[in-house]
Amino acid sequence: MTVTSTSDQPEPVQLPRPLAEEMIAHAREGLPEEICGVIRGRGLTAYEVVRGVNIAEERIQNYAVDLQTLLLQFEFEDAGDEMMGIYHSHPVSKAYPSATDAWNAHYPDAVYFICSLEDQTAPVIRAFRMTTTFLGEKQHNLIDELAYDEVRPGLFGCYFPDRPSIAQGSRVAELGVEPPFYIVYVGPHDGTADIDLRSVSIVEHPVEPQ
Repeated sequence: MTVTSTSDQPEPVQLPRPLAEEMIAHAREGLPEEICGVIRGRGLTAYEVVRGVNIAEERIQNYAVDLQTLLLQFEFEDAGDEMMGIYHSHPVSKAYPSATDAWNAHYPDAVYFICSLEDQTAPVIRAFRMTTTFLGEKQHNLIDELAYDEVRPGLFGCYFPDRPSIAQGSRVAELGVEPPFYIVYVGPHDGTADIDLRSVSIVEHPVEPQ
C-alpha cells in the first residue's frame, strides 16, 4: 500500500492504516466498477470508513453515494463527529480528480479521498478538497473560448493545471480561481440556454497514516 505525501501542501489528513486498508479492500471487491462511501471523523482526522452503494447509472467511471449512506452524517453529528470525507475508487486510472469527480463535488467541507488501483500491487490513496463556484450567464462565453472534452454524455470539462495563459483567454484569469482547477458544464455545446457552468478548484492534502 502506498499513501502519498507531497511537500508544500496544506495540513495533512490523518488516515489510520486500518481505514486505508478497508478502503482498498472495498475498491478491490468492487472491480471493475468504482466503489464509494463516507468517512466519519473530526477535522482532518478519520475515525471510520463506512461503505456505501454506488448508485450511478454508469459505474465504470463514475460514482454516486446512496442517500442512506449520506444521511449518516446526521448520526455522526449527533455523536459529536462529522462526515469529514467521501471516498471512491479509480479502478484503472491515477488517484487524481477527473472532470466527472469535479462535477460530483457537492460537499465543499468534505475531504475527497481517491483510491487508485491503476497498479493493483501498489494501491494509492490521495485526498483533495474541491470547491465549486457556479458561474452565471455572463461567463457563458467561456464555453466558446475553451477546448472542452466531453467526459460523459452531455458533461464537458476543461482542466487548468497552471495559471491560464493569455492564449487561453483573459476571461478565465478574471475568474480568480487558483490552479489547479476545472471548468465543467452540462448542457449543449453551442452556448445556448440551460447551461450549468462551474469552476471547481482542487487542493491536495497529504495523507499521513497513523
